[in-house]
Amino acid sequence: MLRPFAAAGKQLSWIVALILVSSVALSLASRCSAQSSRVGGDLVGTVSDSSGAVVPGVPVIIRNLLNNQSRAVSTDDQGLFRSGEIAAGTYEIRVDLPGFAPYRRTGVELGLGQTLRLDLVLSPASATTEVTVTAQPSALDTSQTSMVSSVDQERIEELPVRSRNYLDFVLLAPGVSGAPAPSPASGSSPLSGSGFTFGGLRSRSNNVSIDGLDNNDEYTGSSRTEISPEIVQEFQVVNNGLSAESGGASGGSINVITRSGTNMIHGDAFVFAQDSAMNARDPFETESGKPYFRRFRAGFALGGPLVKDRTFYYVAAEQEHNRGQIGSDIAPDVAAAINSFLSTGAFPALPVRQITTTFSPTARAETEIAGKLNHQLRKDTLLMLRYAFTNNKEAGDAFNSSGLMDPSMRGNSWISDNSLSGSLTTVTKSQAISDWRFQIATRRALLGTNQSLGPEIDIAGIAAFGHAYNGNSDRRENHYQADYAYTRARGKHSWKAGATINRVRLRANVPDGFGGVYLFGSLADFLAGHADQFRQAFGNSGVDFPVTSFGVFLQDHWSLSRQLTVDVGARYDFERLPQGFHQDADNLSPRIGLAWAPSSRLVFRAGYGIFFDRYVLANLARAIEKGGSLASEQVADANAAATLFAGAAGGPLGSPLVGTAPSVFRPDPNLATPYSEQASAGGEYLLAPNMTLRADYLFVRGIHLPQTVNVNLLPPTILGLSNASALGIPTPALQQLGRPVFSGQRLNSGFNDIYQLQDASSSSYNGVSFTLSRQMNEDLEFSASYTLSKTIDNASDFDEQPQNPYDVAAEMARSRQDQPQRFVFNALWELPIGDEENSDPKSRRSQGWATRAFSHIEVAPIFTAGSGQPVNPLTGLDSNRTHAFPLSSRPLGFARNSLREPSTVAVDVRVLKYFPFGPAKHLDVVAEFFNLANRANVAQINPAFGSGAAPSADFGQPIEGLGARQLQFSLDYEF
Repeated sequence: MLRPFAAAGKQLSWIVALILVSSVALSLASRCSAQSSRVGGDLVGTVSDSSGAVVPGVPVIIRNLLNNQSRAVSTDDQGLFRSGEIAAGTYEIRVDLPGFAPYRRTGVELGLGQTLRLDLVLSPASATTEVTVTAQPSALDTSQTSMVSSVDQERIEELPVRSRNYLDFVLLAPGVSGAPAPSPASGSSPLSGSGFTFGGLRSRSNNVSIDGLDNNDEYTGSSRTEISPEIVQEFQVVNNGLSAESGGASGGSINVITRSGTNMIHGDAFVFAQDSAMNARDPFETESGKPYFRRFRAGFALGGPLVKDRTFYYVAAEQEHNRGQIGSDIAPDVAAAINSFLSTGAFPALPVRQITTTFSPTARAETEIAGKLNHQLRKDTLLMLRYAFTNNKEAGDAFNSSGLMDPSMRGNSWISDNSLSGSLTTVTKSQAISDWRFQIATRRALLGTNQSLGPEIDIAGIAAFGHAYNGNSDRRENHYQADYAYTRARGKHSWKAGATINRVRLRANVPDGFGGVYLFGSLADFLAGHADQFRQAFGNSGVDFPVTSFGVFLQDHWSLSRQLTVDVGARYDFERLPQGFHQDADNLSPRIGLAWAPSSRLVFRAGYGIFFDRYVLANLARAIEKGGSLASEQVADANAAATLFAGAAGGPLGSPLVGTAPSVFRPDPNLATPYSEQASAGGEYLLAPNMTLRADYLFVRGIHLPQTVNVNLLPPTILGLSNASALGIPTPALQQLGRPVFSGQRLNSGFNDIYQLQDASSSSYNGVSFTLSRQMNEDLEFSASYTLSKTIDNASDFDEQPQNPYDVAAEMARSRQDQPQRFVFNALWELPIGDEENSDPKSRRSQGWATRAFSHIEVAPIFTAGSGQPVNPLTGLDSNRTHAFPLSSRPLGFARNSLREPSTVAVDVRVLKYFPFGPAKHLDVVAEFFNLANRANVAQINPAFGSGAAPSADFGQPIEGLGARQLQFSLDYEF
């Protein structure tokens, strides 16, 4: 653990010092160049003559073949040339030098974040008129020090994806796992994160950037504006990004770049359709038959020149409408018993009078629009502007919900995003690059449950219905970001320095718990009105506050020799929090990475870095809202809860209870910024010119991770029959006897509970992955990866609480993010039947019917297999009387997260047949199969043991699946 500075006063001086060091380094080192970046790539190389002697002062022209824009660089006295921050694309490299034959290298493909090395050999003018090279550079990047994986445009367009969300392809990368399913435990957050976890860290700890600018929902930790895959050119998944340019996330980074127009008009129009008649039945649904579902999605993309060679546009838009049904996982006999009881008029103040036992309706309407403009102001200055808009409405099942929830607790959402971003990039005469970027964005998110009145009724491990405790909110995030980076290169060094400022203002109304919630241990307890706990919030549920993040960095990419590359840098981050939160200024993170290539076919990599995270605004907002001045909660146990339930006739309270102390949320006065330490080592071997085999080891330690702890409890007492009455539990459940139980007395008698937002949680990840990749060649491309790992932690999300706050060490166990084994294979393959796409139409007509029928077919499979993730076993009640919510009491003899979901196996396949209409036009007819083998993959298991000595019949049993086989069709016309 590295925390090099302690006092806030010291930090300001260190910030100033770091900025001064950056400035001095840039002024002295005119030999600097950009390291592989989040928005482009680097071209480096040497120019020599046929004898092997280097040629200094040679002008090298790098021209983009699609837009005819070029950049000129010159070799130094060692024959080296270097050009950074080049947009990903296809280039021609040209050298025209008197006395030598013109040299031209065509079809050079540069990817995002890639450093491509080229060795140009000039021939005497007398030997030949022109030297033209078409061979592709090696697939092995010997100067890359980080663990990265790229998903190119071809795979984004051709691989099967159920949701049309390109970020689903992040899960193709080695060392990445899907985020665990939400816990069915009462009080669990419906807030979804990014959907994937790096290095065992939480899914809220990742950073998604588009064109170098953040695209994060700061309230939940998920991604923000969705854009059509049609405008995504490429993205890079960075498991262990050692560049100091990356900040604001302790986990992984996903760097996305969007497509730009070219001198040729290009576009496509498409439509997707899906109907439940073609789908299989979900084996986990309790209803007979299949739910209705119909989906229709249409869109287009178009790009081209406004002014040839100078101004280009690219726009993409798509819209989806679907209607369907969702089944209930509540046991039919349970639903029948509850409905029969409520029909007698019991608990008349309870608004929900019937649990739905049939399919309930769902619907979705989404619109995504994005447009990009690129303009060359001068030969050395490029301007980019991009606007994106998303409008997403979902009804019936809009956010994370348990399979045991009645439709009354499921929700609706409306999310609208607007984002305007841009950049101004200038290349100076000395090849220094100045890059300004800005973003103004806003997100409006409105979430609401189907039932808006009354309390939530939660029967442990059996059913939940009514007005959900959480899942109702109205919030707006306004984002303002400015980013500057300066790079300069000469010789063997590549320097980069920069700064960023990101201000987010949150205005939110989050009435979690204002409708109240009653917890019951069993169906019999509910029918008898014996509530085990009641809680309800009172006051003002609105918050309005900003957070501002600052970051500065200095980075050197140093090529000591052709065999050895060193990345070394440092970054400082600071996040200004609302009043009342500790301003942690001790956030300096060093980074170092090594790449050693003993031969042109083999490279070894190693690195270490510290990565500071940002705070999840939902966690901060809870402490501000329910800190006591605006709002608070009231909590009642057992006998008091049963009395309240009977007195309110099943409804919520109209006003706070007189004489009952409030329960509040407060931040730790010494709250520190969460961060991770990451160390990696690995090697990559070039098996063939277009195939590599890679092995990587990654260690990640999460430090100062957020968690919640009730700090107002007196030390617990082991509960027995002799002291049960004295502890206020006259009739203890069998699962309470023999465990530490907390009395009703408090350290601070002015409050019932003080839920403190702490930074005491930690995690540890050890993983090794093996990856075999083949670049596209002879119509075949594939990637296969296997990851073996272990993750432990003592809290897997910010709202998780310990079973016993006086024995937090007992919480250390397998993390909810733990997935010991994961294998992923994906491929693009065009069947070797028939002629080429651009062949003569007369030649195609002369082919036999079988050849014409089976030609031009592409197959794109994704095969995924993985271990199940851990689940925390619970009694289903607050057996320890810690008032933890979400619940945390485990059955006697069970460790935290000691259950595990079954392993999952899925095969998704996309089959495409295209009909060419000339050299640049074709119609694609596509069928996509999801979960082709129709395997019954489990999404959730029941964690509720019950309050008795023996587990309930449903304990550990599946309650929800990942979906049965689905079939989707589409048409796509490209021109």
